[in-house]
Amino acid sequence: MSKILVVDDESSIVALVEENLALEGYETTHAYSGEEALELMRHDQPDLVLLDVMMPGMDGYEVSRQMRADPQLNHIPIIMLTARSSTPDKVMGYSRGVDDYVTKPFDSDELLVRVRAQLHHLYHEDVSDITGLPGSQAVEYALKQRTDDTSKPWNIIYVDIERFTTYNENYSFLEGDELIKATALLLREAVQERGSPDDFLGHVGGDNFVVITTPARTEGICELAAARFNAIIPQYYTASDRNQGYVLAMSHDGQIEQSPLAELSFDVVDSKP
Repeated sequence: MSKILVVDDESSIVALVEENLALEGYETTHAYSGEEALELMRHDQPDLVLLDVMMPGMDGYEVSRQMRADPQLNHIPIIMLTARSSTPDKVMGYSRGVDDYVTKPFDSDELLVRVRAQLHHLYHEDVSDITGLPGSQAVEYALKQRTDDTSKPWNIIYVDIERFTTYNENYSFLEGDELIKATALLLREAVQERGSPDDFLGHVGGDNFVVITTPARTEGICELAAARFNAIIPQYYTASDRNQGYVLAMSHDGQIEQSPLAELSFDVVDSKP
């Protein structure tokens, strides 16, 4: 569930905006000043800020400027709520990092459309640096969208590389990243060949991936991905490790043990009760 911070010094406007957002299923918090908003965000980050321009003390422009200068807050989209609709005022806002404007008095439908658009950009522009797949925020958004739709059956496949930590310890993090990239590629191919155009593939982080598909296509995706992973995995080991079929690893109790080569693991969550 996306969390939205509403910032306005007029309590009646805050109440109206929060009511409209709640009807759409959004979680909300609020602040009545710029100073209070910044303090709140640093302890409880929202996914989006609806920010009034004219407030006593710190105005919306300054809040925007400070958010964009703060590494913890500079990724959060800002929609400015303002009675000022002139071009110079909008230019001022955009120069301070504002993403969109809604002019007071605002139409509730227009506000919700603009909120959805900014959240869509936030989650769909979230991309894993290693694999180029949708990242953790995009995965969270996709899971919510699919599980909220009760009209269609779905399966969520959680994929990870078994014994990946042991692989990193015996080789290197750079080689581990290459294995993650190769896994992302073969998962993409498996979803394209055995899934449907509506299926989703995301990279949560590390060696963890998520596929959202239908029950009828789950087995085919898992089987093809596992087969292709098993086909390529030997090339990521040295000849000696490949020939013996294991690497040496330290167990939790401090004993040296034989750890088999990496393989894919699949956990499936079904929409059926």
